[in-house]
Amino acid sequence: MENLEDIRNIIDDCDKKLVEVFEQRLKAVLNILEYKRKHKLPIFQPEREQDVFKKVNLFLKHDEFSDELELLYHQILKISRKLQSKYLFPFNIVLVGFMGSGKTSVGIKLSTLLEMNYIGTDDIIVKNSGISINEIFNAYGEAKFRKLERKAIESLKDTRNTIISCGGGVVLDSTNIELLRDNGKIVWLKVSPEEVLDRLSNDNSRPLLKDSFTLKGLSEILKNRLPLYENAGDIIIDTDKKDVQKIAREIIEKLLEC
Repeated sequence: MENLEDIRNIIDDCDKKLVEVFEQRLKAVLNILEYKRKHKLPIFQPEREQDVFKKVNLFLKHDEFSDELELLYHQILKISRKLQSKYLFPFNIVLVGFMGSGKTSVGIKLSTLLEMNYIGTDDIIVKNSGISINEIFNAYGEAKFRKLERKAIESLKDTRNTIISCGGGVVLDSTNIELLRDNGKIVWLKVSPEEVLDRLSNDNSRPLLKDSFTLKGLSEILKNRLPLYENAGDIIIDTDKKDVQKIAREIIEKLLEC
């Protein structure tokens, strides 16, 4: 029977081979990425990942390790997506839009598809202040909230390759947009007042909706902000009657055209 040192030497040799093969695989991933960009092919293809899982299972000689192999390849494919997104989007993807446009849900979906970090400016505000957005509005008013919002955005000046979801009123301060555009592409998720009314009919967490949650009230707020959203958006995505998956994929496609 081999001694412990012999077994460790076998593991060391395996690790050396794994690193060499892993590096080779990642280089191939980048080569495929460039090919797809050149020929305008879809970058992220979930069906291809399913094919990979099927193929690697065929290579496995000992079925007792099938669960571990699946775990390994989940990580390998996540790393591959993250590597691609790092090269494709060295900037932030910033989501702006009216309340109910889907910034949070779309941001989380993009984060999953691209293996990019996700952060919401409202989350930063809540973390820094220790109280909820509603409590900030009730206790200190909107002016205080806007100051905290600016501070949250300033804190992201060194952030890259991250999905950033902003509050609906972020466009009210032009400096916010300048700061966000310095290291990101701004995506305006366009939504109609009718769609907002439908999506937020059971949502009581929006402080600005307390006295305006009617089609007329929403239309008035949106009308006033429309020029600000138009000026802010590097990319415009109409979200009405679309699910999160479709919106996220449209954003990726348009960003790749930039």
